[in-house]
Amino acid sequence: MKTFFKMLIASILGGAILLSLIIFIIAGIGMASKKEFVLKENTVLSIDLNIPILERNYNNPFENFDPFTGEPQKSVGLYELIKAIDEASENEKIAGIYLKAGSVQAGFGTLKELRDALLRFKDSGKFIIAYDENMSQRGMYLSSVADSIYVAPEGIVEFGGLSTSIPFFRKFLENAGIKAEVVRGSNNKFKSAVEPYLEYEISEANRQQISTLQQSIWAVMRSDISKSRNIAENTLDDLANTREATLPAKAAEYGLITRPAYIDEIRNVLTTLTNNEKYDDVHFANASQLLSTARKEKTKVVKDRIAIVFAQGEINSGEGSETQIGSDRIAAAIRKAHEDDKVKAIVLRVNSPGGSVLASDIILREAIRAKEKKPFIVSFGDLAASGGYYISCMADTIVAQPTTITGSIGVFGLFFSAQDLLNNKLGVRFDVVKTHEFADFGAVDRPLKESEKRFLQQYIDKFYGEFLQKVATGRKLDSLFVDSIGQGRVWTGEWGLKLGLVDVHGGLNDALKIAAKKAGLETYKVVEYPEPENPLTAFLKQFGLDATSRMKKELGMLYPYYERIKNLYSQQGLLMRMEYDLMFE
Repeated sequence: MKTFFKMLIASILGGAILLSLIIFIIAGIGMASKKEFVLKENTVLSIDLNIPILERNYNNPFENFDPFTGEPQKSVGLYELIKAIDEASENEKIAGIYLKAGSVQAGFGTLKELRDALLRFKDSGKFIIAYDENMSQRGMYLSSVADSIYVAPEGIVEFGGLSTSIPFFRKFLENAGIKAEVVRGSNNKFKSAVEPYLEYEISEANRQQISTLQQSIWAVMRSDISKSRNIAENTLDDLANTREATLPAKAAEYGLITRPAYIDEIRNVLTTLTNNEKYDDVHFANASQLLSTARKEKTKVVKDRIAIVFAQGEINSGEGSETQIGSDRIAAAIRKAHEDDKVKAIVLRVNSPGGSVLASDIILREAIRAKEKKPFIVSFGDLAASGGYYISCMADTIVAQPTTITGSIGVFGLFFSAQDLLNNKLGVRFDVVKTHEFADFGAVDRPLKESEKRFLQQYIDKFYGEFLQKVATGRKLDSLFVDSIGQGRVWTGEWGLKLGLVDVHGGLNDALKIAAKKAGLETYKVVEYPEPENPLTAFLKQFGLDATSRMKKELGMLYPYYERIKNLYSQQGLLMRMEYDLMFE
């Protein structure tokens, strides 16, 4: 009993301390928020992209606090960044942009969209200065638009082409006594999402499609860098092959960067460009500060609206989150938008590798209903593949970047049997009594029977046929042609445009313009759906009280592999999902 009361008192004290901490921080934020930001002449828009880039910034007021590490846990929204860059090009008080993107954390679709926004900014005649201690290849691609690029003298410039490394788990599963049971569409030879569980290495079909994707993305990067840095494309290939531009001094010789420089030299450059006598007089604004100032100045009331529905992450049933597409949440957001008379058009922003067949179909149903009432445009981010493409295929117009990953039209069933683990390693055996043949279908203690595989094959082929038909109807293509470019194959947006899977190249801004034109709007207000995650919930997660957040911090770059293994059983069932997490480094 004494122990019980000790634990009770400790719990009460712990809760009181946590509550006090929360109140203290909220009060601090409230006091800080009273300090109004003032935009001054010759202000520099500072853009630091060495943090995760989400589709949108969900305005978590607690994002700068972490009592466990004392370090800020920040992310930035792509949509907010683009708006800020476009606003900066028109705002007379903005002199230029200071870009830090040496370790930018984004896919090539996002990078292309940001790069295009920076190119629009350059048309204003204002400067862009890029600097970082090291320059990754992604950072090099984005920073190549700058007037001047600086890297610390002892830093490294990464420029060596694209590679894809895929983890294979078959041996791990065998050691653990687990067997993957997979049924794919009858001709889905490119549907390689299940390969890591079945094989020890990349199949020839998958190697072929990955190589095609790499070459397509590299061609866009090489062409863009060539134009911005005035370097011949064959020279860029030579530099990638030899890695001769790894040292900043060598990179400067070939024109990849302007010159090596220390931070004090960069400060002198910014001081001169802003017509100041000393660096302390240089004024900076981040994206949020610039946009908050712009909103106060633009008070004109606009009745008509275009809704952007943000759908980011894997597709599953339920509510989801800012980084996970929940069918309930996204379907409700689309429904709310098409039932609002003030909303004249809808843009669905998709950044997803796909996921659950059922959840994808629920979202598509609401998208079809929306299209029947008002213009429905889809904008692709880094990827919109498999289920991500499925929820988009009926749109009036699909907009994608040339570097977007898309397609992967296919379906598979994935199940896991732990018979060896349970029977031989743990000594656990199950016995079953049932009334019908398939009553214990999917039981974890045994592999699938041949009759069950035949049963599954019928359903998967049925779903794949429906997938083909919906794409054929939505994109006005022949179903046999869709099958020929389907079969689980992944394409870039460059190829997607040629094949008819994509209608036009561009970003979210282009999708909004198309939506406005179809709705006959000259002026409109953009509204965002779904409602952002509750700030207090996000606050608790960010403070490390959420187990996933703590695990991500502990494991760092190893976390995706841990997550993949942890979610093995939750990923069972009928899925429309792209190959693993296809990353090009």
